[in-house]
Amino acid sequence: MFLFPWRVYADTPYQVVYLKNYNATEGLLSSRVNYIMQDSRGFIWIATDKGVSRFDGQHFKNFTSADGLESNECFRIAEDNYRRIFFYCSNYKVCYYENGLIHKVNSSQKVLVLPFANFFFNRYNELCVNYRLTTKVYHFDELKSKRHTLRHLSGYIYGSDGEEIILSENDLDMLEKELSEGQLNYETANNNTRPYRLAIEQNHLLLITKDWVHVYQYERSGIIPLEKFSFTGNVTSVYLTGKHTFAVTTVKQGTYIIDYITGERRNYLNNHITTSTLIDRENNLWFGSYDKGFFLSTNPEVKVIDQESGLANEDALKLGIAGGYLFAGHVLSTLSYIKLDANPRPPIGTISLNQNRSDFNRITNLLTIPGNRLLIGTDNGIFGLDVSKNNPSSWHPENYFFGPIKGIEQRPDTVYFISQNAVVALSKQFKRIKGYRFKPVRMTSLAWFDNKLLIGSLYGLYRLKPTTNDIYYVRVLANKGINAVKCLAANDKAYAVGTEAQGLFLFAGERTIQFNSPLISSGDIRRLVWTDANTLWACTANGVSVISFSNNYHDYKVSLINTSNGLPSDNVADVVKYGLNYYIATDRGIAVTQNLGNRHLPKPVLINDGAPGAQNNFTYGQPVVFNCVALSYKSMGKIQYRFRLKGVDKNWSVAPTGEKRFDLLPPGNYELEAVAADRFNQLSSSLIFQFTVMPLWYQQVWLQALAVISAIVIVFLLVRKYYLSIIGLQKKDYENELALQRERQRISSEVHDDLGASISGIKLRTELLSRKVADQPDFQEIDGIHEAITDISTQMRLIIWSLDPENDEVSNLANFIHKQAIKIFEFSNVSFHENTSVGETVTIISGEKRRQIYLLVKEVLNNIVKHSKARNAYLTINLYKERLHISIRDDGRGFDPDIRKHETMGLRNIHARAKRLNAELKIDTAPRKGTSVSIKLSL
Repeated sequence: MFLFPWRVYADTPYQVVYLKNYNATEGLLSSRVNYIMQDSRGFIWIATDKGVSRFDGQHFKNFTSADGLESNECFRIAEDNYRRIFFYCSNYKVCYYENGLIHKVNSSQKVLVLPFANFFFNRYNELCVNYRLTTKVYHFDELKSKRHTLRHLSGYIYGSDGEEIILSENDLDMLEKELSEGQLNYETANNNTRPYRLAIEQNHLLLITKDWVHVYQYERSGIIPLEKFSFTGNVTSVYLTGKHTFAVTTVKQGTYIIDYITGERRNYLNNHITTSTLIDRENNLWFGSYDKGFFLSTNPEVKVIDQESGLANEDALKLGIAGGYLFAGHVLSTLSYIKLDANPRPPIGTISLNQNRSDFNRITNLLTIPGNRLLIGTDNGIFGLDVSKNNPSSWHPENYFFGPIKGIEQRPDTVYFISQNAVVALSKQFKRIKGYRFKPVRMTSLAWFDNKLLIGSLYGLYRLKPTTNDIYYVRVLANKGINAVKCLAANDKAYAVGTEAQGLFLFAGERTIQFNSPLISSGDIRRLVWTDANTLWACTANGVSVISFSNNYHDYKVSLINTSNGLPSDNVADVVKYGLNYYIATDRGIAVTQNLGNRHLPKPVLINDGAPGAQNNFTYGQPVVFNCVALSYKSMGKIQYRFRLKGVDKNWSVAPTGEKRFDLLPPGNYELEAVAADRFNQLSSSLIFQFTVMPLWYQQVWLQALAVISAIVIVFLLVRKYYLSIIGLQKKDYENELALQRERQRISSEVHDDLGASISGIKLRTELLSRKVADQPDFQEIDGIHEAITDISTQMRLIIWSLDPENDEVSNLANFIHKQAIKIFEFSNVSFHENTSVGETVTIISGEKRRQIYLLVKEVLNNIVKHSKARNAYLTINLYKERLHISIRDDGRGFDPDIRKHETMGLRNIHARAKRLNAELKIDTAPRKGTSVSIKLSL
């Protein structure tokens, strides 16, 4: 037997990291955690004293005895080769989870798993318990175990990852001898006072006790002792955590994680009672506790300096490094300092600045200047601190200026700072040289670039070139839309501008780059820091973004650092670098890391959370619901789900959960595509749900076709009936029209033949009589009778003309008006001019319309002859697209239409006839301007 030195871990350095705590208030069944494991799909299972919880990073799904658990108190969880999750409960029985349900085992056999034993399935799907120097194997019908020849041989040991070894008699003797030397034996294990067991990881055999772990290398020729690790304290359990590590859980000493190959060890959760430890496939650390639920560390490489480390105030506003010390500025004028040396837990001291005011006493700036001096800007002034002496008790702050300080910038022989509405310059001896007063723009920050001062304000960015002459400053980059500037940072080649809502702008030569959310953590930038010429840090309330530039600022990579990869808070205020370490100030302490963010992080895994063989055929009107889960524990629940129906949706719909529901999808075949985005904007692989929406009975194609055909037939019959009725009505109207025309023809003929002949005879006789008595006293009476009969004859011809249906054409109307107009102007002194254009197409016009139009035109023409004293009269008749336009004008004396329209019967008649015709009548006249009458009507 080879002797190797033991490693004792009573003084293992304590590692303070950010730990996210989950307990009963977040949905966990109980804050007492007995065991934690991760299944092959990626879910985290937690055994508690009140049931079992499954955790996906966002939600807990809980199972109790009401759901089928053998008992609410569960001690161990293991997954078999068929991906079923088995639970060992307090009544010595097991049950398992499959397809969303808890199933019991149909066996009365009890399973004994002592507190120090482990519980797993071997490669043959046999339920195994390693305790003492053997593996106890259990068989149930439900396990579907594979038969093999070596399963009950003495010295046969199984491992949880399919390992199996046979220990020889010499190997067993070596192990028993070592146990005996430590006063451990079969009896101490049976009564659990000094338990022990074996565990296998690859080709390593571990003999595990509560006091030490001895690692052996397994060879067929025999086991070879390698390293023995001893520990003190009240150990509760020891678990293999993979990758050559094991975890030791204790009472009030937290958890030790030990790499048994390199010997590296770390201690977490000091002063806690820890019960279980897991390193998941994302390399996150999970710690179960006796009374606090469980804790999650997404990046144990990031150390945290907080109150547990000795920091008086965790809310760090500003950071600075001077004289080998890290300084952190807080509210209430306090300054913490930490010696940066090899000591893993250096002491932390505090300096208080005496200021006149009790309010607004924040540290606003920390600037290191040559000579190991630190300039401290506060809400009430500037202080200097000489740290050249490596003795903090000799440090005494000295006040150089009173007033609120918003920014400090140092040049070789001058210090510039902002106070209220002025930029003030101090000499290197800290004597005031000059002040430059600004208009009230609420200045926020200061930077030096290209021999000029850049001054940020809530009303834009300004540039100032300090001189001894009058101040000259100008607003710049307003054309870039830069308004509210919160911070500035510059190096020799580029400067960056942080805004309130537009992210940050980088200006390098002629090149301008804008960075905004989601590429960086937030669009509201609190602080910008260059840690070297090519690395820019943007601090926000949602984490810090690290932008690494290359190729003269043409190329860049962005990394996001937040609570998901180790920060104690997302609210980041400042960053400084010292050696290889970056110190990040938050409101919950200072993080220390050498890793620049989220490179090579695992992408989220999207899982169909429905039961296998779940329904994929739905009836129209039935809700269609799909559930998926994205596993990304580093995102700490900040997952975004995106869905779209392929071939239907052009854009993705975004949801905070993985449930997608459709209520009234039309019948058809569909493919629902789902992806998940983690906190670092990484997308998972797509998950496709294929499903069919079946139509209802009345939505069947054949029934719809029959309904369409029936509707067409019904519509055809209805339309046919309608058109037949229309044709009947049109036929009846046509017959009535023919009868009316025949009646008009008869009346016209009878009036013309009988009454017209009689009137013509009377007219002829009165004319002869008037000639005979031309020289008689009764001549005038007889001549008056003759004129009356002549008027009656004219009216009779008009009636006959209007009644005769053969005259129902616009051309006949125009000819009739022409003939009557010739007669009206025949014996007058007015020259008559006519222009008619009615085309060759026959256009029908009713007899009544013809009559009203003629009488209206006649009235106008008679007025011209009687009253106008005109020399010329013009008549124009046009027909265009069944719209008749008649225009009559003269060059007479005209009249005032406002005076005359109510005085003469002629004008009233003209307006009345135009109204009966629904015609547009327009009379345009004025004294000595002539008269124009326009009549427009549709036929």
